[in-house]
Amino acid sequence: MLQRYKYEDMINAFRWLRVILSYLFFGFVVFCAYNYKTSIYLIQQSRGQISILLGTQSITDYSKNNSLSRQERENILLVEKIKAYSIDSLGYLPTKNFTTIYDQKQAAILWVITASEPYQLRAFEWTFPVVGTVTYKGFFEKELAIKEYNHLIALGYDVDMRSVSAWSTLGWFNDPLLSSMLKRSKGSLCNLLFHELFHATYYAPNSVNFNENIASFIAHKATIQYLQIDTTALKIYKNNFSDNATYTNYMIKKADFLRNYYPTIISKKERHVLKLKTLYHIADSINYLPLKNKAKFVARKREILDYKNAYFIDFEQYDSMQDTLEEIFNKIYRGNLKKLVQDLKQHKTIVKFDN
Repeated sequence: MLQRYKYEDMINAFRWLRVILSYLFFGFVVFCAYNYKTSIYLIQQSRGQISILLGTQSITDYSKNNSLSRQERENILLVEKIKAYSIDSLGYLPTKNFTTIYDQKQAAILWVITASEPYQLRAFEWTFPVVGTVTYKGFFEKELAIKEYNHLIALGYDVDMRSVSAWSTLGWFNDPLLSSMLKRSKGSLCNLLFHELFHATYYAPNSVNFNENIASFIAHKATIQYLQIDTTALKIYKNNFSDNATYTNYMIKKADFLRNYYPTIISKKERHVLKLKTLYHIADSINYLPLKNKAKFVARKREILDYKNAYFIDFEQYDSMQDTLEEIFNKIYRGNLKKLVQDLKQHKTIVKFDN
């Protein structure tokens, strides 16, 4: 009798499972029918991500099969130290990220698109399941990125397309190291890994600007904190960061200027010419910024004229909240980075940020 009841319970369980799976499949079909473009994109992204994951190898095998420079070998050893530090000293969540490596063979493997209204500094937005609304779209195939780029250009948007050196799957997969990461300076690699590992610790849907700004802020503070034991690497990092901060702050100010300037242009016939003149002036003024390595940034003039408003969206996305975050960090957290990370993990609201 007992066996009979167990058998009936099992049959009922399978029936309920079939019902649940049927509803899930139906929901998936409905979603695909009404969001076919998004569905196709997600399938393409999944295929690209899986291709990367299937192409990874152990870091040990990669080291044996490749002739690595001293810096690359030192960076391999640094990765595990950074991961351990992020958990023990910063309170990050443990992950299996960066335990394998993908050999890029010196080729870009991910391209990101951002776009803006032509006469407003307002980002074009895409909406996806889980992550919500975002102001960038990634592609593992350059041809697909170019197709999206041309599509948005045809619709009249200003568009920026660039390859990126890292990304986070927010804990959905075990993110691999990319071989290009090993060529970075010590401070640059620290900053990159602290940034991406933080995304696996905290990510708020529909808050892309805050997510990227807080990750950038914490990664910078974490890098300085970690490099205290290596004064040479710390000095190099601070010098590079100083130039980047000067350039970034200038571009954020110019983004604010453009946001206020466009509504003052009354004549539709003249606005295109006035816009180009203003962008040219912004690009030319890079020559007068107090930069140690001026040539590095002067080379970016062309990007401003090519990408126009979309160029400034990137800076706002990653760095527009840094002053506010610095004030909160000093006044509320008294420089305690681990406490800030802990509060974010628990989704404690300190201040409301606009995306």
